[in-house]
Amino acid sequence: MRSLIGVVLLVCGLSLIQAGCAPDAPHDNPLDPSSPNYTNGGRVTGRILGMSLPYNGVSNALVTILQNGSAQLTTSDGSFSFADAPSGQIKLTIAKSGYLTDTLAIDLSVGSNVDTTVHLDALPQITGEEVVTSKIDQWWPGPVYSATVTANVTDPDGQVDIMDSTVQVRVDSLSFTMDRITGSTYQVVIDDSQLPNQDLQWLVGKELTVIARDHEDAVGSSSPFFVSRIIEPEAMPTSPVGLQITTPSPVLEWNPPSVTYNYTYELQVVHIDTSTGIQTLVWSESGIISPGGTFSYPGTLSSGTYYWTVAIIDDYGNSSRSKEASFKVQ
Repeated sequence: MRSLIGVVLLVCGLSLIQAGCAPDAPHDNPLDPSSPNYTNGGRVTGRILGMSLPYNGVSNALVTILQNGSAQLTTSDGSFSFADAPSGQIKLTIAKSGYLTDTLAIDLSVGSNVDTTVHLDALPQITGEEVVTSKIDQWWPGPVYSATVTANVTDPDGQVDIMDSTVQVRVDSLSFTMDRITGSTYQVVIDDSQLPNQDLQWLVGKELTVIARDHEDAVGSSSPFFVSRIIEPEAMPTSPVGLQITTPSPVLEWNPPSVTYNYTYELQVVHIDTSTGIQTLVWSESGIISPGGTFSYPGTLSSGTYYWTVAIIDDYGNSSRSKEASFKVQ
């Protein structure tokens, strides 16, 4: 009996020794805290696309996990992938110059994979912004001053994204709505009566900025730009004037203005219907260079009453027009 008990104790002892010396079972389960592959997060993948068809990928957009600061740029097709994102509710921010920054909330379980798609809204783009001033002198009610602001407004998401949306030019606390003239060209004419003290000179030295807001409320703005010049001097018509009777092809004469900058002339001839008072532009020509202040009308006018004007236009497009000079053709 003692021998049997000894054998049993020997076997049990050997078993205990072997159990103590045997290596641990492998821990390769990523959900096992003892595993070198353990993770308490998951995988987040996705694509950043444009707002309009065909939804092209947005490359080089910066995708950031706010919880841990992990960040990466999207590939050429807009893809991104975080292999070990923290579990729970996380937030991604997507940012790129020229686009409206977006934020996305994701619920991520341990060991899961979430794939998402984000459409990033491009900001309206403004180019070719300019302002030109105009002085139009007239016998009645007097000179009229105005500034014409023009800009080219486009959107990478397509023109439909800014069609009929808000485009304004801002200066100080004033805003003026710009109208779409054609295609992507927007324009507004600001009269001196719309400005403080009803004086166009108020604009001189002030920053003008064009602001465009698309249908998704993304806002683009131009670089600041300025009025280059307001022209006060004007050329003075000398012949024909005062309802002088001329030939059907009159020679137009004027005294040049006293200015030192470069300019060209624009001449216009307008017919006046004396029975109705209706005025009709019959001829206009710009880009004229005439140091002596003369120009022969290139056509033949029918009999009637007319007036003509001469304007000077500088290299920036600013202009100053003379009063009307009347004449008759018999």
